Amino acid sequence: MKKIPFLMSFVCVLSLIVSGCMGSKKAYQKSKLSGFVGDQTQLLIDENNIKTNKGDNGIGKIVEETKVKVIAIDADLTKANAVIAELEQKMDVVEGLEKEVKAEFERSNVSTVFFGLNKSELNTASMQELYRWKMGIDRSATAYNFGVVVYSSADQTGSEKGNAALREKRATAVNDFLVNSLGLPAAKVQIVTTQPAYTGANNLDRRVVVGVVVK
Repeated sequence: MKKIPFLMSFVCVLSLIVSGCMGSKKAYQKSKLSGFVGDQTQLLIDENNIKTNKGDNGIGKIVEETKVKVIAIDADLTKANAVIAELEQKMDVVEGLEKEVKAEFERSNVSTVFFGLNKSELNTASMQELYRWKMGIDRSATAYNFGVVVYSSADQTGSEKGNAALREKRATAVNDFLVNSLGLPAAKVQIVTTQPAYTGANNLDRRVVVGVVVK
């Protein structure tokens, strides 16, 4: 009977030893696993550092190459802006010259015809003058979209009502000759009959002025 307590004690001690061994084994494995993870982590860090600094495929080189490309693009953009600025200056000069050419076209294509006292019929000299004007327009107007303005005047010897009617008749006579005899498109012509007299009874006020306006 004394052997039973002894055996139980032996079993308890053996259990403790086995448990201790198992715990030690788990602790060992856990420690070993922790070391493995640490080693792998350090290996990844080292590989990344190598890639960053190695050259051909490294991130550092890519960053540096990108910086160089950005600098080159900035330089090209600066050159392009300089070229654009130069072109804009030239365009301003061209536009200024074009405006002057158009203004000169308007100034040089003006015709004036005169009428007798209380008259609205065109005489031979007036027809020749309008023909000369039309030929000049045909030679120089191909590049322009322009309109024609007929300004009609009368002197101050008659009443305002009579002078208004006379201005209208003179403008109509000139318009009809330009359109029907010289072939000017009717849509181009604008008639203005509100021109005032400047010289009283002088025959210089008995006139129609034909001009062009570039659109």
